[in-house]
Amino acid sequence: MIPLAPGMKSQDQTTVRSYLCVQMTALLLPLIIVGVILLGLILSILKMNDGTFLYTMDDPYITLAISDQISHGNYGVNAGLHAAPASSILFPFLLATAARFPIHPYFPLIINCLALFVTLWIVWQFLQHLHLAGDTFGWVVQAIALVLLAVCLNLIAVVFCGAEHSLHIAAAAACIYGLALFLDKGEMNAWLPAVIVLAPLLRYEGLPLSIGALLILALRGYWRTAAGAFASIVLLLGSFSAFLLSMKLPPISSSILTKSNVAANGVSGAGAGLFQSIGWNVLLMAIHPVGLVVLAIGVAAAVQCFRELPAKPWRWTSHGLMALGLVCLIGGHAAGGRFGGLDRYEDYALLGTAMMGIYLSQNAIRNVLANKKIRLAVCCATALFLVILCFRYIRSTWLVPLESNNIYEQQFQMHRFVNDYYRAPVAVNDLGLVSYHNPNFVLDLGGLASEEARRLRFSNAGADAYRDFIASHGVHLVIIYDEWFVGQIPASWTKLASMDLSRKRISPDKKEVQFYATDASAVNRIEPELQAFSKSLPPRVKLIIYNTAANASR
Repeated sequence: MIPLAPGMKSQDQTTVRSYLCVQMTALLLPLIIVGVILLGLILSILKMNDGTFLYTMDDPYITLAISDQISHGNYGVNAGLHAAPASSILFPFLLATAARFPIHPYFPLIINCLALFVTLWIVWQFLQHLHLAGDTFGWVVQAIALVLLAVCLNLIAVVFCGAEHSLHIAAAAACIYGLALFLDKGEMNAWLPAVIVLAPLLRYEGLPLSIGALLILALRGYWRTAAGAFASIVLLLGSFSAFLLSMKLPPISSSILTKSNVAANGVSGAGAGLFQSIGWNVLLMAIHPVGLVVLAIGVAAAVQCFRELPAKPWRWTSHGLMALGLVCLIGGHAAGGRFGGLDRYEDYALLGTAMMGIYLSQNAIRNVLANKKIRLAVCCATALFLVILCFRYIRSTWLVPLESNNIYEQQFQMHRFVNDYYRAPVAVNDLGLVSYHNPNFVLDLGGLASEEARRLRFSNAGADAYRDFIASHGVHLVIIYDEWFVGQIPASWTKLASMDLSRKRISPDKKEVQFYATDASAVNRIEPELQAFSKSLPPRVKLIIYNTAANASR
């Protein structure tokens, strides 16, 4: 029974129970819908991949390989060799807790699914706190909004990337919800500083929002808490950098240095190059349809902040302080973040912008939902605008099975050949699946797990440099994309085979991957192994073998 106030009439009791039922439905129905979508995508992946579940990228298998090495006392992807190819500080250590169990390759999926549901629950609690819904129509709108946010902001598709993004999104949502409670009630929950510290440890992109949150705490008089949390962030990030330096690695992971010119120029001390990279980042965001809208919202938030400037800092309104946090979030992502990468990099910023935007617009939203003459039309128009604006993210969700199948037909088959047939050191430009559960040495030519390879790649080194580099590591088989190494492939190498996808390329960088032997003795060894391997490939995957008498193709 639901506890009711003494003396409450039966009719009132029925009304309260009906209201609570509508509330619970507004939460449970979106969770069920999202759960059905997740299950449908998982089953579709299994069907397309002949019963094999794989993520939509090769990158999560890099993190899984690191976590496996962490469980054996090493930080890297090859036993006894140090490397830092993960973008997250905490995620590899979290995955390492399951490294000795069969669930390990599926652990990111489990974590990400749970993180998605937690995120939706946090958003629901956030909307509850704002008291936007005043009747059944409002609760229906809120339920639909949860599903739309999950689909239109890519929260479902990013689960299948297998990386730390879903956890980072949950942390960002929790931070904003905690700030809303703090600004409106004047009391700080004990978990808010912890979430503020946690976000940058999940992904460095969490730092701007954390800085904005600490500014808000300080401006409301909680400067000791803000200073303590800031010191914790600096200490933890600094300790990880010192840990990397102690292994003779750069102070930031190679993954970030490879993918972010801002980070690379910042670490190298290239002042002019750093500002140029930031400007280029902002430009790339501005030409992205969703990025342009987010930038416009950031400008509007900045205007709100300027309106608050005449007041003393501690007299800023709650709206002004939330606008300050929004400026930090959007400004930080514009300066150092990215859009793209299977649309996974920006998702935390999109949800954060949506939540903070709702907070800043809460009075207008309440007025619309209370106006029975216009609310249906306004809500439908808003939903239609969101669907059109974010259609690329809806499409990303639809394409999840195909993206996974791309990985199955390319990187997973590379993994099978190297682990089951070749069983010797290999050089690749896609590190993840080839290195995961591979006892043999894997040389990463993409620069994520090899600082020397990263320098070669960004210095546009010649063919002789690559020949000497690979020979120095005792590698005789190279599996790469030709397009990555135009003019850099040594003439002494022999192209043995090419493997092509059977379906449209979405997630791999290139559709076709090439196999090279670095010397004549390797040719004689690898050709029979490729022949045997070709007979085990999925029916539509094409492997063309060049140097056999029959010029076998499949």
